[in-house]
Amino acid sequence: MSHIISQNLFIGDFPPITVSQCVEDALSAQLLQHLLDTVTDCIIGVSATFREGCQLSSIAFSTLSRVLVVHVPKSHVPRPKDGAKLLQVSRGRALLQEHILSPNFQKHAFKMDQIATALYSDLSLCIADGVDMLSVTTHDRGSLQALMDAMGDETPLYKGNVKALFFGREGNTASGVALRAWATCRAAMIPDMSRRFSSISRINTSALPKAHLIVLAKIFRDGERLDAMKPTHVKNEVQSKFTVKKRAVNLTCSRFPTRIRPTSNQIIRLKMKGGKTTTSVTGRVHGVVGRNARVVVNNPIKGNKIVSVTTIGKDAPTVAESLREDVIRKALQNTTTLLSQPFFKSVWLPGEPPLWPVPKAPRTKPLIYFPGRALNNSQEKAVETILSTSNKDRLITIQGPPGTGKTTVIAATVLSHDYANSNRTIWIAAQSNVAVKNIAEKLIKEGFDKFKLLVSKDFHFDWHEHLYEELEARLIRSDLFKMSVVEASRLLLDSKVILCTLSMFSNPNIDVFLRIVPV
Repeated sequence: MSHIISQNLFIGDFPPITVSQCVEDALSAQLLQHLLDTVTDCIIGVSATFREGCQLSSIAFSTLSRVLVVHVPKSHVPRPKDGAKLLQVSRGRALLQEHILSPNFQKHAFKMDQIATALYSDLSLCIADGVDMLSVTTHDRGSLQALMDAMGDETPLYKGNVKALFFGREGNTASGVALRAWATCRAAMIPDMSRRFSSISRINTSALPKAHLIVLAKIFRDGERLDAMKPTHVKNEVQSKFTVKKRAVNLTCSRFPTRIRPTSNQIIRLKMKGGKTTTSVTGRVHGVVGRNARVVVNNPIKGNKIVSVTTIGKDAPTVAESLREDVIRKALQNTTTLLSQPFFKSVWLPGEPPLWPVPKAPRTKPLIYFPGRALNNSQEKAVETILSTSNKDRLITIQGPPGTGKTTVIAATVLSHDYANSNRTIWIAAQSNVAVKNIAEKLIKEGFDKFKLLVSKDFHFDWHEHLYEELEARLIRSDLFKMSVVEASRLLLDSKVILCTLSMFSNPNIDVFLRIVPV
């Protein structure tokens, strides 16, 4: 089945594009050859659509004049009893693997990390010579500007059409995914962009050990699914009082979980009431400081009472989420040592023995010091294991329901470490700010105060300062992280124990503390 489409992304005259479609079990060598006969400079553009659950729905391969869209049925792995069907699907995938996904051609995609992991997760296919085109930009990979950069920052484009195709619903149609694939091919062949893409490390999943590829694909897919679960509409709880200056509305948020966030990819809808009339206006956030948010609306405000405030659009990826995606992409490009890190191996690759550094101190039975109260047998064993320098105790799991003394174990470990006058440093990280604060309060209760607590400004300022009154002297807020090593040393003093949330490790300015108190 074929049809003709015309491009409306690049300014200029381009010939019509022939689009062929088939289900993967109907893919034939002839269909593939029609595409391959039109390849120029060994470049093929690739794009894909995904269904609920982030599974591959279709994948498009493009040259400058022809696109092949291969649809993947929802039950993409036939049941064993469907022997003939299984054979056809296997043949179709074998053709893709041999003729397109092989090193014979350069495959370009704006998000090649997503496509490479999906090919393996959903179709058990590997790709060679894959180019992640968004790797050329320094902007947020999910932004329109990043896409424009990858399409040629000096290339004349219809910006509105680019936005509609790549960020709207039309990109999920057969013609839409075909045009997206064509755009990748076209951008890859622009001389200036071609030179820039040539310096990007290739993604070759066919060269990765199967165990490594399984792990990378799982981590990437889990991140996609978590992102898909983010709500597209959030009702923001705000105080009734507000001010308006021209078209800037100043609002005060009431609750931290539903606060207005400083992102540019979301729309704020204000429903206002004046007398018996209710009207709605939309706008965008132009600044957030603590509880206060400034929203610039598109139309004049009519009304003196706020009925509701709603954020439309998913939250942008957090720094931690973006960093996770970045690390997985670099692992696929073989430009990071992630897969050889001993802690990563211990968690994700238990079949590969990790290579731990040789401990500097002799291996002796650790001394437990916890004068506050006696520990029970399980707590003592847990503390001994944490303090141990044995390789088998490098990564341990301590479990127990609330009230069984897990925080006490942490406190006993810190006090024992300090009593031994060890040069080893300790970083204590928890999922939430509240959990970190509870650990800090426990340490103080047990008589230990030689620690520092790293806290996000967004969480602390104007929202939760009252929770940290007793910890203020030991608190370092994230807006103060930009400092020299000398300044950080003065701030840390002799602290060898640092507390923070897990997400704090993704803060780009935390390195200054890691130099002084290494993990």
